[in-house]
Parts: sequence; C-alpha cells; structure tokens
Amino acid sequence: MSPLNTLIAIFLEPAKAMAAVRERSMVLLPLLLLILGNIALMTWYYGVVDFPWLQDQMISAMGNVPAEQAEAARGFMQRGTMMATTVIGIGLMVPLMLVISAVYYLLVAKVMGSELGFGKWFAFNTWVTVPTLLLIPVGVVQILTHSNGQLAPEALNPLTLNTLLFQLPAGNAWAGLLNSINLTMIWSIVVAVIGFRVWMKKSTLTSLIVVLAPYVVIYGIWAAFAAMRAAA
Repeated sequence: MSPLNTLIAIFLEPAKAMAAVRERSMVLLPLLLLILGNIALMTWYYGVVDFPWLQDQMISAMGNVPAEQAEAARGFMQRGTMMATTVIGIGLMVPLMLVISAVYYLLVAKVMGSELGFGKWFAFNTWVTVPTLLLIPVGVVQILTHSNGQLAPEALNPLTLNTLLFQLPAGNAWAGLLNSINLTMIWSIVVAVIGFRVWMKKSTLTSLIVVLAPYVVIYGIWAAFAAMRAAA
C-alpha cells in the first residue's frame, strides 16, 4: 500500500492501514502534513486576524491585571512575534509529542514481549494522528467565514467539547481543558486502539486501556488544577 493510499485508508479502513504501516512505516508523508499543514494554517491566521482586537481578547482573558502589566503584555503580543513563536512551537512540539508517545508505546510493548523498535512506534503515533489533519480544512473554513478578521485562535477549531457543548469563555478555569478535547482527537484515539490491537494481537479492552492511560493521567491532573482554580 502506498503512503497516499494508506492516508486514505486511515479514514476508511484503519485496521488495514495500520497493518500496512507495521510492514512499512511510510512516516514522511503524514509527518510533513502534520507539521507543514498546521504551520501554513497558523501563518495565514496571524496574517489576516484583526490584531488589535486579538490583543484585547487575550488581555481580557488574563483577568483583572494592573494597567502597566496589560500594556507590557500588549507590547509582547505583536503579530510577527506571535506568528514566529507559533511556527517554531509547531515545528518543535509536533515531533516532540510524537517521540514521547513513541517511547511510551515502546516501553509498553517491551513489557508485553514485543520486539518492535522505536522507529515503528514513532510511525504508529504519526499515522494515528492523521485524523487531526481534518482540523486544517476546518480552520480554513473558519478563517474564510470571519471576513472581519475577528477570530480567536481557539475558534479555529469548532469541533472542541467547549464549542460544541459548554461554550465557556476563554477566562474560565475549565475552558482550556475543554478546548483541548475535540472530535478528531477522539477519532485518533479510536485509530490508535485499532492499530494497537492489530500490531500487538491484543484484545480491544487491553488496547483501549493502553491507549487511554496517558490521557487519563494528563487530563486527570489538568482537571484537578482546573478544579482548584475554579474554587479559588
């Protein structure tokens, strides 16, 4: 199966696609799409957003801060600075998160007796993240439909739990957590469960536990901090 056919199969036949990835990693295509696609989207976003409006929104989300602190923040929040830090962040964080996840799966697989190496698990994580690529065309639509440029960064993704169900303002203690969970992430989790089951020949329940364990830990800690912040 070619990389392009595998890309399509991730959405239509994930078990078949992940079986193909186990045989041949083909990691370059999805990795470049994840990095360059998101860089292109965010570069366009910061190029067209109403920046004075965005500065006001971000400062407002900080809460009641002294005027001099607000002005200092406004001075830092410049279009070029925000664009550059976002591009660098994407270029560094996407591979880093894939590496961290690959190490996790590598260790779990070793405990289960697998001989699959780090490179294979890096490819595994890259391919199971492919459903999140749908956020790029969704973001494009959001930019095009906000012709006045007044679009917050979190509004680029209307598929989050916060947008779909809760609609909490940016300053709310729970908003960040709920904005980080979206439908494509859930889709990626499903693909990861299917992929782990195919690669390791384990039950769906075992695969689900392995895939969800990091999310339970991370979001459990995040929820605890959000609860403390909300109670303060």
